[in-house]
Amino acid sequence: MVSIQSKNISRRGFLGASAAVAASVALLSSTGCSAESSLDVANKHQLPTDPAEGGEWVAAACWHNCGGRCMNKVMVKDGAVVRQKTDDTHADSPDYPQQRGCVRGKAQQQQCFGADRLKYPMKRKSWSPENPNGEKRGVDEWERISWDEAIGYIADQFKTIKEKYGNQAFLIGSYGSRLAFAPLLAYGGHTSVADSTSHGAYLLNTADTIGIPRTDAGVCNDRTDMLNAETIVLYASNPAWSAAGTPSYHYIRAKEAGVKFITVDPIYTASAQILDAYWIPIRTGTDTAFMLGVASEMIRLDKAEGNVVDWEFLDKYTVGFDADHKPADLTEDVNFLDYLNGVYDGEPKTAEWASAICGVPVEKITYFAREIGKTHDVWMLHNFAAAHCNGSENVPQLFMTLSAMGGHYGKPGNCSANNYHANAGNGGPALVKGGASGLPSLKNPIEGVIPGPQAWEACFTGKYRNVGDWYSGSGAHAGVDETCDIHCIVHDENAYLQTGPNMKRGIEAHRKMDFVMAKAQFLTTQALYSDIVLPVTTQWEVPGGLAASNREFLYCFSKVTEPLYEAKTDVEINTLIMEALGLDPSAVYPISETQAFFNQIAGATVIKEDGSGKYEPLVTITEADIKEWGVTGKPQTGRVGLKEFVDNGGYQVERKLGDAYSSFIGYADFIKDPEANPLKTKSGKLEITCQAKADLFNSIGLIDKEYQPYPEYLVPTVGYETTFKDGRIDGEAGEYPYLMFNPHYFRRSHSVFNNCPWLREAWPNPVFLNASDAEAKGIADGDTVRVWTKYGEVLRKACCMENMRPGEVGIPHGAWVRVDESTGIDHGGADNYLIGNDISGGGLTSYNNNNCNFEKYTGAALEDDCDTDKRIIELG
Repeated sequence: MVSIQSKNISRRGFLGASAAVAASVALLSSTGCSAESSLDVANKHQLPTDPAEGGEWVAAACWHNCGGRCMNKVMVKDGAVVRQKTDDTHADSPDYPQQRGCVRGKAQQQQCFGADRLKYPMKRKSWSPENPNGEKRGVDEWERISWDEAIGYIADQFKTIKEKYGNQAFLIGSYGSRLAFAPLLAYGGHTSVADSTSHGAYLLNTADTIGIPRTDAGVCNDRTDMLNAETIVLYASNPAWSAAGTPSYHYIRAKEAGVKFITVDPIYTASAQILDAYWIPIRTGTDTAFMLGVASEMIRLDKAEGNVVDWEFLDKYTVGFDADHKPADLTEDVNFLDYLNGVYDGEPKTAEWASAICGVPVEKITYFAREIGKTHDVWMLHNFAAAHCNGSENVPQLFMTLSAMGGHYGKPGNCSANNYHANAGNGGPALVKGGASGLPSLKNPIEGVIPGPQAWEACFTGKYRNVGDWYSGSGAHAGVDETCDIHCIVHDENAYLQTGPNMKRGIEAHRKMDFVMAKAQFLTTQALYSDIVLPVTTQWEVPGGLAASNREFLYCFSKVTEPLYEAKTDVEINTLIMEALGLDPSAVYPISETQAFFNQIAGATVIKEDGSGKYEPLVTITEADIKEWGVTGKPQTGRVGLKEFVDNGGYQVERKLGDAYSSFIGYADFIKDPEANPLKTKSGKLEITCQAKADLFNSIGLIDKEYQPYPEYLVPTVGYETTFKDGRIDGEAGEYPYLMFNPHYFRRSHSVFNNCPWLREAWPNPVFLNASDAEAKGIADGDTVRVWTKYGEVLRKACCMENMRPGEVGIPHGAWVRVDESTGIDHGGADNYLIGNDISGGGLTSYNNNNCNFEKYTGAALEDDCDTDKRIIELG
């Protein structure tokens, strides 16, 4: 029998050394016994193992979804990791920057060798096939079982549930089949969960509708074109935290060249501080109102001063701005300008109107409108936070509209694109690309897709509104009421209980199930509420792979250590389950993991240096290489040898200012000749009024609302208006008078890294409060604060900020839930424990504009995260 214990392991003493396999964990655990001893070691600058002789540097995976995919190397000696470093493969320069990792990358060794690694297959003590005792999920003790027992339980449960209820009874919290569980796909499929996820409303506003790619991939200018800009707008974007690694280097270079920055955000972010940006302090979730006010002000300024609106651009490259440029497929005689002027509703969308909603002073709206006008060279960069809100369906269309009004497409110094992930500020086609693995793709035979906010409720009611493939821009199956009968939840590569909405109800849904299983490296939230947990390897324990980084760097990682304890790879686990189900694993995995890795390398290509834009093989492979790897393949000649490629940790295309790659400008071909290079829209142009968009939104039908083709202001069902009683702005405050948003946080990549001791101490995961709001409630920095919504409540320590606008509460995204079962209060600070099943009509999850309240907590002070909740499972 085993139990979960809270251990104070290594606040300061989690040394950079890790002994081989099992011994590594023992060493790391023991170093945390006292702060004094660990500080003593650090002060002596001694390494626990001398790396001078016999050590080997290995390119190690930095694999989590943080946006960097940066260089990460570890020194392995006698099977132990004794040192770690980042990119030093070439001299660093702004033109040819090293692919430097951030503190999260440096904490990867705690992901592999951490004392809280799951060592063996585990079964919840009170669970049995005959009596699941679901109410004990999350609080039960654990016991170790063998792999044979674990696979036997899983296969028997799958067979029983399929026979009784059919494949739709299996639920996986993944977005379609992209991250789906291979054994269930091969076994007849499963019900999926769809969510607006990272890209929010941009998943709805696609190249096929309004004219911009879902994620703007490939339409951002090359990073060197920032130097041609006068101004760079960072709209709801904080790359210093959300895209750590090299991106901030590019913005700093632009700042040093004299480019000025404007940030639109509820917080004056770390990125804004680095870049000395002019701050537009907006209320979260009110971006549609703000941008309508900006559009109106641009027109007013153009009439008063001239040269603010680029009318020639609107005439040639857009449809639907005014009555003279209507799309041919419109079903009603409407246009954006008439809506803006209040023709349809009697309410002109002036700067004054917008200011009352978004909280931005009129003079700042005027400033922004003038600064993005046609006479200025502007990079308009957004991230997706503004599109994560209830009522934000039209944010992408409006951001595109403002960019078009200023003419900021398709010419040097001008750009309109996202500022997301590894490609933040570094657009253009990939200069180096990985090859295909050679593994087949799997299609899910079950078409049922539950909207994220409805997922856990559907486990109780058996009903949901099918949104089909809306998140990929297709309306297929949307708007259909469906039934379901969920009896089993599987957690594979997803963390949906933790990162999806309505977590408190999700925990209740898990406790209702016949069976819940999870693959995990730690006792994550998903594993905590499961019955069987299978220990899966990290990316440091697999043969290797390639990871796409920014456009000029392809990362290659190799195995650092053999699988620890009894952990197995995903392929090994899936193979065992399929065999137990009587399926042929070779249909899913016809080749070995090593062969798949080799195929990625052999198929990698790099852009030719002759300026042709064509690609050639990246890696030279010889017969000897093929024999050494034990794989099948053909010799080829490339730019770099196989051993050099693997040892270096990938390949980076060397850049120089003014090189052939610097000339990439997004939309340039379209701007040069829109007739010969039309966009994918019905009109072939940017659609400021778009019938296809309205048709898609209306097909989903989640609320009683008729969406218009132009970008209109949508009163959210939860947002700023609902902080007031009766929804009247400036009326009496309601029960939840604050707006809550969930910023990405440097401690984590979504929910990953939350358990790393180094990061838990460095980044304490507070609640962000405006200093004046906090003072009014008698709250000072470090005080324990209770934050609550109608869905749940959490405890956090206060971080009182002058650089956050009043009326806002920030709960960092991704903290692992830690529920006090006696009170129902979460002590871990999980953002989604406070978020419910609110969903906007277009199917968007209400992540960033929820209503909440807060107060100084009168109970016992909350412990620091680094002193608690290590989730160590120990044999009893």
